[in-house]
Amino acid sequence: MNKMLFAVGCMVAASTTHVAFADGEAKSESASPISVTLTVTSDYRFRGQSQNGRSAAAQASVEYASDIGVTLGAWVSNIDFSDTGDNNAYMEADFYASYGFSIDDATSGSAKVTYYHYPENLVGTNYDYVEGQIALSHTMDKLTLNLEANYSPDYFNGTGSAAAVAAGVSYPVLEKISMSANVGHQWIDDNALFGTDDYVYWDVGFGIDLGRLQLDARYVSTNLDEIECFGGTNLCEGGFVASASISIP
Repeated sequence: MNKMLFAVGCMVAASTTHVAFADGEAKSESASPISVTLTVTSDYRFRGQSQNGRSAAAQASVEYASDIGVTLGAWVSNIDFSDTGDNNAYMEADFYASYGFSIDDATSGSAKVTYYHYPENLVGTNYDYVEGQIALSHTMDKLTLNLEANYSPDYFNGTGSAAAVAAGVSYPVLEKISMSANVGHQWIDDNALFGTDDYVYWDVGFGIDLGRLQLDARYVSTNLDEIECFGGTNLCEGGFVASASISIP
């Protein structure tokens, strides 16, 4: 955890040198294409599975958004794979590039490539992998529909090709509160090496938009039983996840 906090601190320190302040007030958001987001969450979940032993995580991201739709970013989180027998892994660092585009006034899309990096892990393993994503979003009145497809030619821990598709819906119930739900399916070539069968993941909850402060609470789960989850763990079981994020600027 100390290593993770040090990494987060370095990332924030490096990124905030690009954010200018005057008279104690931040400049307008349009003044800089650089943004920093800090997050605390009760459990870091990736496609329904806990990445931190069902415990709290601290996360940070730095992002550069150009005026032509290209975004470059880096994101870090502490992780804990000790339930699966790996006591070495402590951090995940993701580096990504994306391009956003509009199809019409109601429909937009994006193409994204992410490199998932794990600085330390069990000897003889290599968790790092690259994944591509195509996403679409369509708004009908207040209802927003989202679709995404992900593909990796060599997934986590060298488990071969993998694909995931997901769909989601969100709807504002109050001025600053939106309800949302998502469901997806993950396919993995080498299920035995990965530790689970192909599986369904889903979540339902709500988010609160307070400007720079974003709050989220939801129930997250998969269709995997304990015995099907990495040799008998609770990392795939359902649970409530609460998160708070603050963005600068």
